[in-house]
Amino acid sequence: MKKESVELEQWTKVKRLHGLTDAQVQMARELRMNPKRLLARADAEQALTQPSLAVQIESQYLRRFKRSLPDTVVPLRQALHEARARERAEARERRRRKRQAERDHLEAMRVSMLTLRRMYGGVGATEDPQRLTDDDLRP
Repeated sequence: MKKESVELEQWTKVKRLHGLTDAQVQMARELRMNPKRLLARADAEQALTQPSLAVQIESQYLRRFKRSLPDTVVPLRQALHEARARERAEARERRRRKRQAERDHLEAMRVSMLTLRRMYGGVGATEDPQRLTDDDLRP
């Protein structure tokens, strides 16, 4: 898992531990709160001396954004699903680009070998670079 999905899983734990709604979790995320700190805050001593997390989030959100709720609330489960799908797509794209780079490199090697053979009149001076095999490129 990547950073985004790991963080969303931490938010899931915070939501469960503190009894927050999806809207409150989204507000906390928009306020750039740290889920690790909120998980650590679950100690009984701190919970007794501080107001509830939900009240703090709502008051900070109102103070900063001048509204009581986000315009659209994306459920945490949906956000996690989308993040994982995005990470899988990015991984597929990285693998595709790597394979393409390897193919491009091999093609460049084939063309270079053919060019050298033609320059020095060696064996295969009239060969097509597409027909060269890996064995032809080994010294």
